[in-house]
Amino acid sequence: MKIRGAMIPICLGLACTLPTSALPAEEGSGGGMTFEERRTLSNRIKQLRELRKKLPIPVPSGLFGIYAFPEKGQGVAGINYQHHEFEGLIQGSNSISAQTAVTTAPNRFFGDPMQPPTLRVVPKSAQADVVFPYANFAINDKVALVGLIPLIKKKTVLETFAGPVGTNSLGTNAVRTEGLGDIKFGAILKAYNSDDYRHNIILDVVLSAPTGSITEEDYNLTPMNTRVKTRLAYGMQLGSGTWDSLLGLVYWGKTEKWGWGAQYLATLPLESENEEGWRYGDKHEGTAWVSYEWKSDLVTSLRLRGETQGRISGIDPNIYGPGLGANPDNYGGERAEIGVGVNWMPVLGNNLSLELLMPVYENRNGVQPAHDFSLAFSWRKGFF
Repeated sequence: MKIRGAMIPICLGLACTLPTSALPAEEGSGGGMTFEERRTLSNRIKQLRELRKKLPIPVPSGLFGIYAFPEKGQGVAGINYQHHEFEGLIQGSNSISAQTAVTTAPNRFFGDPMQPPTLRVVPKSAQADVVFPYANFAINDKVALVGLIPLIKKKTVLETFAGPVGTNSLGTNAVRTEGLGDIKFGAILKAYNSDDYRHNIILDVVLSAPTGSITEEDYNLTPMNTRVKTRLAYGMQLGSGTWDSLLGLVYWGKTEKWGWGAQYLATLPLESENEEGWRYGDKHEGTAWVSYEWKSDLVTSLRLRGETQGRISGIDPNIYGPGLGANPDNYGGERAEIGVGVNWMPVLGNNLSLELLMPVYENRNGVQPAHDFSLAFSWRKGFF
């Protein structure tokens, strides 16, 4: 089963926490205030109005590394939750049944003792949940430090078929993993801002540390109708096992009500293999979005996202057998998704955002679980 923790589209909370037009209209209003208090309030309002000019219209929840606060000491902290659902099977770009998979899809280990010619264990459904606190802190007007700590929970329902051939189902079995994923940290570099902040370019330079486990185990139902504790498939592990780089190039722009942008992001393993003898393939992502501010505290967004990723390189000798997820060739491929989102800012400096992503195209390597949908929800608190 493939649910790779690193595949999850992640957000460092770098979306706007300020409404772009809603600040108090009356500078210095307020009965009972002293002159000094009114002057302090007036100066604060002017600072916030100047700040909002330098920030984009709030962006979709599922985006990563889109911008940073413009001045030293400013930043964002928050929590992001992402849920991913998989249902059924896909071979290339075609949906296939479990019965077709176990009678036609090859078992990589065929030829070894007791290994059948085709798959005998395939995923029926799967879910992945990721919760991560994150922070973004500007150390000067050009560089912001970022970091996140993912906590991952995965579940796959596997269907096992009896013996070496045929379509006699023995039933289903659920396997689970949960724990710390790969911690990410790095910097966002502001490369260009036009004088009116209508056009902006930034660079993302982030490292992913191999803190997530790659030796998770659970009990599987075998084709011999026994339950055996084995190492789970690559996609059920909690990390990549390698140091990885995340390198991105972002453009964003805006008018008074409209926001837009595009991003390229590459996830590149920095090691030829991890301690268990394998690594994920290089991953390249592209996304473009547009957002519109209906009211001072309400913004909606629409975006298109695409990705391509190579197969797993190498093999873990402990991930073995006629299960779909045990074959490194059943990982990676192409996918395109469309997302709709909403940002709500009930209190100045606080942002709640929600985004739903649905696949519109998939062409996956080998046989894989079909992606059903992804949901991202986040709360961000700005400090400025």
